Amino acid sequence: MTDRSEPLRTLAVVGAGPRGTAIVERLVAASRTGSWQGPLTVHVIDPLVGRGGAVWRHDQPEVLLMNTTTCQTTLYPDASCHPQLPAAHRDTLADHLAAEGYAPTDFASRAAHGRYLAAVLERAIADADPQRLRIVPHAAEAVDVTGPADGPQRVRLDDGRVLRVDAVALALGHLATALGPRSQQLADAAERHGLLHLGPANPLEVDYAAMLGREAVAVQGMGLNFYDAIGMLTSVAGGRFVPDDEAPSGLRYLPGGGEPLLVVGSRSGMVYRPKPDLGSELPAPYTPEVLTPERVLELAVRPAGVDHEREVMPLILAELRRALAAAGFAELARDGALLPLLFPFGRRGGDARAVEDAHRRTRDVLREALRAATAPDPAWVLVYRVLIAMRVQVNRLIDLGAYTTESVRRDIDGHLRNAFASWASGPPVLRARQVLALEEAGLVRFVGPRMHLDIDEAAGRYAVRGAEGASLLCDGVLEAHLPPVDLPAYRSPLLGAWRERGEAQKDSWASRGSRTRMLTGSIAVDGLYTPVGTDGTVYERRLMVGVPVSTAQPGSAITAEPGTSAQLLRHAEAVALRLARAGGAWTAE
Repeated sequence: MTDRSEPLRTLAVVGAGPRGTAIVERLVAASRTGSWQGPLTVHVIDPLVGRGGAVWRHDQPEVLLMNTTTCQTTLYPDASCHPQLPAAHRDTLADHLAAEGYAPTDFASRAAHGRYLAAVLERAIADADPQRLRIVPHAAEAVDVTGPADGPQRVRLDDGRVLRVDAVALALGHLATALGPRSQQLADAAERHGLLHLGPANPLEVDYAAMLGREAVAVQGMGLNFYDAIGMLTSVAGGRFVPDDEAPSGLRYLPGGGEPLLVVGSRSGMVYRPKPDLGSELPAPYTPEVLTPERVLELAVRPAGVDHEREVMPLILAELRRALAAAGFAELARDGALLPLLFPFGRRGGDARAVEDAHRRTRDVLREALRAATAPDPAWVLVYRVLIAMRVQVNRLIDLGAYTTESVRRDIDGHLRNAFASWASGPPVLRARQVLALEEAGLVRFVGPRMHLDIDEAAGRYAVRGAEGASLLCDGVLEAHLPPVDLPAYRSPLLGAWRERGEAQKDSWASRGSRTRMLTGSIAVDGLYTPVGTDGTVYERRLMVGVPVSTAQPGSAITAEPGTSAQLLRHAEAVALRLARAGGAWTAE
């Protein structure tokens, strides 16, 4: 083994999406300072290196859209991140796409974001002085990383090459997983009866053309992957949306041929509302006055732990009432008006009266959301802003371990995350119009909350029902959500090799007031970045950022927004400096 005092002066970054690109940019920033002791070589490994990575690849269909505006994305840290290293560039996605005609408040295509990522990486390579830092891209997949816990690592690529490096950063997003037990049952039924089953996946990896010619396809999930499916399905079908002032959606859908009826539902039945069309400038973030940072800290130190429903939800409602009353919206500033607005089907979809006509109610909620988003309705915008701020505060409580484990499982994971996301993580207005246009064309049927899929063996079909109402027979199922964060199920050759050798393990978590530990599916890390083996070994020369370690790095999978102290960028700099130290190029404290 190479002596630790004589580094190989070589590093690897696996992944060239937002996180990997940000790490490379921070390494270049470090290399331009007086504290750098080059030379150092960095291998950047990704089958789509220079093309934006798997999710944002710049050659994907333009029909897939971002759900944030161009001014809400950047790859360069600003003062809010308190960077240790200088930032030579400040171009946001909006700056980059201005030449393409995008306005700062436009929703760009994901391919356009991929072009930005490719440009940032290209600029980083151009900025690097090869005498101090040499960047070597590899359009390949890393299939294994081996080596001692605190020594040089060997990175094996799928083309047979093996790179010896001082340390490696794995900057990973959502990864493909094996089907879970329920999904496997649905897939097996498809095999038996000639049905269609499309499991959880990145929308780019779904065969939407296979849906054409089917009578009815059950769509399980009403979030962003559902909206992606609308865009992709109508595109592959050759259908067109044309303006129609007489239609409630403002659009009329002209079928291309073969589109199935989409039978849509989810556990909560809460369709994601479109983001408000806020014109040329986004409003300043809402500043909490009830659930303040000080109140968050006070809750976080309670030794018995916090119950969300009993102790935090009343504060969220009080925050909404105070904000609405202060803005002159007294009619909304009461729980009797707020609760139906926030939870159209009742808490956890449990209001039996509200689900009696789930299709009509869902359609009407989406129509009202579209009206309020396009007006934009100032009361609606205020609720939207307050809920975004409340989500930040709830996430801080989670990060600080304030909640009891039972409350996280029952309230946060079981209900609240989806409720927040249905307001704060919605699609562009265009996509909501398209869903409603398909409903008006008779191609979408909402079944509401507590969606359940059975297999009718006699009929040879899937039987779909919501909380109320008769079952509908379908000859296809689309599970419209991303694969879960689940180490045992990952199909990644690299993580599979670690799993087999016991060099990674599932994380578990327990909050205050409970000794009950809860498995998360996330990969366990020591501190923030270094994976822990099943025998407790900490692999110091392997640093992980991104979705597979999301329990340790909450918020880091969210797009980096300027002026928000973005976790993605803060983690990128920390990892870049640890890599540089391992490679002998950075000795500053």
